[in-house]
Amino acid sequence: MGAIVHLTAEDGHRFSAYRADPIGTPRGGIVLLHEIYGVNTHIRGLADALADEGYAVRVPALFDRGEKGVELDYADAGTEHGRHLRDAIGWDAPLKDIATCAQLLRPFGKVGVVGESYGATLGWRAAADLPLACAVLGSPSHLGLFARETPLCPVLFHFGVADPATPPELRESIRGVPGVVAFDYDAGHAFTCPQRAGFDLLATRAAERRTFEFLARHIG
Repeated sequence: MGAIVHLTAEDGHRFSAYRADPIGTPRGGIVLLHEIYGVNTHIRGLADALADEGYAVRVPALFDRGEKGVELDYADAGTEHGRHLRDAIGWDAPLKDIATCAQLLRPFGKVGVVGESYGATLGWRAAADLPLACAVLGSPSHLGLFARETPLCPVLFHFGVADPATPPELRESIRGVPGVVAFDYDAGHAFTCPQRAGFDLLATRAAERRTFEFLARHIG
């Protein structure tokens, strides 16, 4: 079980973050990036699972820049609320919050990012902007906007072949980027979230195995 901490970004913005730490010495650090639904129960559960694997995890509440304490469900109203906040905040300011969490985790060793959907797209941008060890990104929702950015670290992608956000030509383009490894799954968008209608257990288990292997290889 984690806890909420309060941090300050380089521009003076105060934001909250979910903190999950392992028992014993951490293998390294992970900044976990949430979907457009905020730091909800699903995201906190993922943070706890990564901590169980031995990583010190911080989940910045990226929507604190627009509205404090956002925790949305997956109904239509939650989706619209999250999209509004995403658009109001923009794609640049959250990188400051990600950088703050990454810096705080550096005493534990190498640091990577993990994200899904909105968080995966931000993770891709962070991989091109910050000194990270690796990034693991699932179902990026607006990857096409930033496909020309070049990551500075190894990146693992999980793509659902039925996800309209990542059509075949985009997936193939991303596969051509040095340092990128990508897997396709017979699933749709955000298929690893059990609270979504498109949840796919078999695909999720395969993605989890590949994720943990990738993190162990590049972080420890």
